[in-house]
Amino acid sequence: MDNNNQKNVQTATLTLSPHGESWRGAEGLEGFGFIAYANSRVEKLRDEGRYDAAIKLKKYLRKFITYLGKNEVPFKDFDALLMRNYHTWLKNQELGRNTISLYIRNLKRVYKLAVNDGLAADSNPFEGMDVSYRVKKERNGLTLDEVKRLRDLDLSGESEMTVFARDIFLFTVYARGMRSDDIFRLTRKNIKNGQLTYRQHVTGKEISIPWEPALQEIADRYRQKGTSLLFPVVTAKSPHEQWKQYDAILHRINYSLKKLGEMMELGYPLNLTVARHSWESMTKSVSISDLL
Repeated sequence: MDNNNQKNVQTATLTLSPHGESWRGAEGLEGFGFIAYANSRVEKLRDEGRYDAAIKLKKYLRKFITYLGKNEVPFKDFDALLMRNYHTWLKNQELGRNTISLYIRNLKRVYKLAVNDGLAADSNPFEGMDVSYRVKKERNGLTLDEVKRLRDLDLSGESEMTVFARDIFLFTVYARGMRSDDIFRLTRKNIKNGQLTYRQHVTGKEISIPWEPALQEIADRYRQKGTSLLFPVVTAKSPHEQWKQYDAILHRINYSLKKLGEMMELGYPLNLTVARHSWESMTKSVSISDLL
């Protein structure tokens, strides 16, 4: 590294602002560019225990680096022309509109943070680019009859994981679209006076629903001594190890659900997102008692 670049990197130091940690750099910053700053945001997410967000941001950066053909781009070169060309390149990869928007939107978020931290010019390299998410007109979701077919499948010759995946899918539907990260945090303390009450991990909102016999039946199959967890699959002590366990079990569940969807000849991949959509699509036409 030459003396000028070394000086520029050294002047980009981490200091404390009224809003928390922020990067403050010297003028020019030719030795410290967008990718280096974005990687610092990845590390910050990891430090905060937001491992899923960190891995996703790293994925978006890898795609951008693939386009660049190099590992860095100075902030002074991060302009509207670069973003338009990157957008065109993504379209040529035959990616869907929402996927492309996701890649661009995350770069935009990082760039705004860099502007706030005094590293990038307060310009708008994304001007005129629509990076909004468009809700799909149709979401895959099982009908009432399909939920019952899944429930009644003969899985006597299948693996324990396949049975577990089917049970978690049904639990998601019966629990009115509960997310998997909330399901695996449930303990017996969440059940009181015939109600299942929990606080959503993502939103912090408290939810209370009837504790139906079908939910109890599924939970009873996975009850273990020495733990109050209803589904003791995420048991590590450290947040990072907990996330690794959760990520692993989620992949195994969705892989098994895909196989179950093929057995049912659904015509689209079965996963836990479908379970949530199944509940949402049926709320206007069926009651919980119809499902059980």
